[in-house]
Order: sequence, then C-alpha cells, then structure tokens
Amino acid sequence: MDDVEKVKSKIDIVELIGERIQLKKAGRNFKALCPFHGEKTPSFVVSAERQIWHCFGCGKGGDIFTFLEEYEHITFAEGLKEMAARVGVKLTVSAARTDREKKQELIYSLNHLSAQFYNYLLLSHPAGKRALKYLIDERKLSIPLIKTFNLGYAPEKDALVKYLIGKKKYKEEDLLLAGLAYRKGRYVSDFFRDRIIFPIIDHRGNTIAFSGRQLTEGSTGGKYINTRETPVYIKGDTVYGLNLARDGIKKDGRVIIVEGELDVITAHKQGIANIVAVKGTALTENQTRLLKRFAPKFALCFDTDPAGTEAQRRSIELIEREAITATVIRLPQGKDPDELLNENPLQFKKALSNDINIYDFVIDTALSESDGRSAEGKKRILERALPYLVTIENEVIKEHYLKKLASLIDTTLEALMRQADKDQKPQGQVAKASPRAQLPREELAEIYLLSLIFQSENPKQSLIFARSCLSGIILSTPSIEKLLSRLESYNQSDFNAKDFSVYLPRELHLSFDTAYLAPIPEFQDNEHFYHELEKAAKQVRVLAIKKNLAKLTGLISQAEQEKDEGKLKTYQEKFSELSRLLS
Repeated sequence: MDDVEKVKSKIDIVELIGERIQLKKAGRNFKALCPFHGEKTPSFVVSAERQIWHCFGCGKGGDIFTFLEEYEHITFAEGLKEMAARVGVKLTVSAARTDREKKQELIYSLNHLSAQFYNYLLLSHPAGKRALKYLIDERKLSIPLIKTFNLGYAPEKDALVKYLIGKKKYKEEDLLLAGLAYRKGRYVSDFFRDRIIFPIIDHRGNTIAFSGRQLTEGSTGGKYINTRETPVYIKGDTVYGLNLARDGIKKDGRVIIVEGELDVITAHKQGIANIVAVKGTALTENQTRLLKRFAPKFALCFDTDPAGTEAQRRSIELIEREAITATVIRLPQGKDPDELLNENPLQFKKALSNDINIYDFVIDTALSESDGRSAEGKKRILERALPYLVTIENEVIKEHYLKKLASLIDTTLEALMRQADKDQKPQGQVAKASPRAQLPREELAEIYLLSLIFQSENPKQSLIFARSCLSGIILSTPSIEKLLSRLESYNQSDFNAKDFSVYLPRELHLSFDTAYLAPIPEFQDNEHFYHELEKAAKQVRVLAIKKNLAKLTGLISQAEQEKDEGKLKTYQEKFSELSRLLS
C-alpha cells in the first residue's frame, strides 16, 4: 500500500467525522445535518463499510481526506500529514501532490520565517524600539502578551526582502506569491513598511497572512493593510485569534466576535479568551460555518458607530440561516471594545453578561433611528426590522418579536403579518434547488433503481431480475449503465462493495458512492423488496420508452418535411415497435 492507503486503512471515517459533527445510526449507515450547507432534514450520509461520505443535498462527497479538505479548509497534503501523525504512519514521500499544495507549503514556510523576523525586530532590535514603546505605553500591552500574539514590526527599509532573499535564498517570485513583497521597477520591495505586524494564524496554527497597522500618521496606505489574497489566505474565510481562542470558546460555550486585532489582544489581557475578530466587516458565510464548528452561540460586539451597527445587522441573516443562537453585546455609545477594555474593564465584562438577543437588537436599532409615532417613521422602522423578523424559523419566537414590534409602533399583529406577506419574495422567484432535484426525471428513476440493486442482499441477482423487467432497454445515463455492466462482469461469489469499488474507473466512483449511500425504504422481506425493484425497473423502462418516442416524433416530422420516404418508414417502424413495448 502507498502512504495514502496505509493511513486510510488505520482510520475509521465514522469516528473521524463523528468527532466533528453529530452522527446518528440509520440502518447500516450514519446520517447527520450537512456541515457544508444549511438544512433542517439530514441528508449527509456516512458509510462505515465503504469508508465514504456523501451529501444528497449539496452533492459533495468522498473519503476522509476530501472531508478534511472541505471541513477544515486544508489541502490534501495537510490532511495526510495530520492523519499520518495521528495513526503513526511515517510518510515515505512528500505529501504535496499538486503544484497548488507545493505553493501552499512554500507560503507557510515563508510566513513562519517572516513572523519570526518581524517579532525579532520588535523585541530585540533597535529598529523596533519606537513600535515597542507605542505598544507598551499607548496600547498598554505587556511583553508576554506581545509574545503570545507574536506581534512584530516591519521597518521602513526593505529589511524582509534582504533577509529572505539574501540570507534564506528564497526567490523573488516566492515572496511575490506569498504577498510579502511587490515589484517596484526591476526590483522587489517589502509590502509592509513602518507598520506594527499582526500575524494572522489559522485554527491549525499555520501563519497564513499578516495585517499591518500604521505606526506613523500620514504614511502611505490605510490605517490597516492586509496581505493580498494568496493560495493560503482568503480574507472572507478567516478570523483573527481563533488559534488562541479555541479552548476559551469550548469552556464558555460561546464565541465573542469583534472587529479588530487590538480588540482581541486587549480582551486577552483582561482574561477574556473566547474572542475572535472578523477584520472590520460583517460575518461571511464561510466565517460563520467555521465558528459554528467551535461554538453553538455567537455574541457580536462590533463598534458602536453606524458602520459597526450595520455590520451586525448584515450578519444576522447568515446566523439565522445556520440556526445559531446569537446575541449582541451593547457598549456605551462611542466606545469600541479595545477602548472600553482599557478604560473600564469591569464595565465591558458587565456588558458581556447583559447581552441581548439579536432580534431585540434589530428592533432597538430600528426604533433608535426613526420616530415610531409618525407614519413615515413607522414605515422606516418596518423596512429596517421586518425583513429580519420574518426569517425566524421558530414560529413561537417569531410571533413574540412581531408582537413586540407591533406594540412599540402602536399597530396590530395582523397588520404586521399582512405587510410581511407583501414583502415576501416576488412570485416566480424560486429557491435554488439541490443538485439532485435538478436532474431529469428519468435519471432520478435510474439512480433509485441502481440504489436498490447495490444495497440489496445479492446485487448480482437483483440486477438479473431488473434486466428482465427492463426488457432490453438500455439506461439513458451512461455512468449508471457502465456500473451495471461492471456488476454483470463481477466474478466474486459474494458481493463486496469495497472490493468492487477498487477496480472501478475514477469517473464511476461518484455514481457508485451515491447509489450505495442513497436512502431507500426498509423492506419487511425479500418479497416486498422484489416488488419494489420490479416497480422501479418498470418505471425506468416506461420513462426511457417515452423519451425515445418523443425523439422519434421529432425525427418523423423532420423526415416528412424533407420528403425522405426511407427515413420516414424506418422511424415509423421504430415508433410502432416502442409503442407496443409501452402497452
């Protein structure tokens, strides 16, 4: 076996996935709510026998490595290394299999060296003296805290480029790829200059990017600049401080979400460890799903300015869609978390314990922005609050907040409900269907037939019976027909799904996995099973015939227009033959 197979043979996929999401036994498989898309009914299935997973809602699936890539947002190489270390397999070759993975490993190495270099300049070099004084005197940070977050300093001159290229022998192209430098004429220059450096570290401990805060007022660029997006860093997928917050989140049962790096660092100074930052924007879908894995409850604590309030409001729709319990921490007007934590940490901690439900926040902010006594004010309040309240899934909670809003603007619940109905999506706007629901009817019928066959006690015998019911009809989906042909030529006396899959071409794996994991009814006995199998095969047969009849109708019409008697006769004979089969 190669390294991949050695690792896979020592890891149980049910145990691995069960450590991350809640699995429930469903027949011989396990089911769960899919972690990759919002859903209320479980469509995520895991097979202990096949060591695979598949979601029938979003269509994703695969083995332990594809799950880790999707769930942990890591590369195959990182997943293989982690799993190899877990089961004690020594890798004999590099884990990186693609050019992208090799680039990612290169960037991780460069970022790690750069973070060490910046930290050294801040703490131990004369060049960082002014930056260190600023952090200690003005930001009230201690040396241990600076070391915990590995803060650094980037000087005005091209110190990093000289270090990485001159001493560490990296190439200019490597630094450009990592976003650590930019091209300036014939040469490359440091991207960060005269800035305090905040390494951005993912929840797995990899340094993926940097944020640089302006040290000198009026210097080029904004107050904060970030590494541009690279093969390892996408801003909307990342939160700051999660690597240090994981234990605190687990202990407290919630994650506090703020805007900036200094908010997080100052909170840690006050013993508040379950805190992360989203870099001054509303939560994204990927950030929401990442944090949901660590905490069942979110507490939003953005700045009290209009931009912070709006960012919290924009985050609410995503939070509701993911069925997360969420609150808002309200600070005194004009204060941000970092400022209040330095001035009055007790007041901040009191605000933490007095957080309010997100829907109370929605109503309160809408009322604070408009006069609820005037007709125009009521209209603006409804425009600001109603779209959020009508999305609440729990009907009791929804009614509670609609009644509260109605009372506050002196109207009736009935009037609010009528307005909510008017504000719903326009007719004709249809929600996006799942990949499975978008398939043609005949293909769905063939998938069901395939599922019955492969999940039966004797797949080969079931196939023989199904073929007899099909009466010579060839299936319209090439991958399904190929799978059945492979099953016909399978020579083992007892069918073994794992052995069967080993010899399948890669392009047939998804179809086989889908059929093997698809939910089918439970049958009392073989008689009931074969009755359902016959019914499914006949449905496939009828749909295939009807499809061919429709195709022949068009060909007959075309032959009549072209007055081609030979083709017309051939098509008409085929039409009559298929019609007899249908009857």
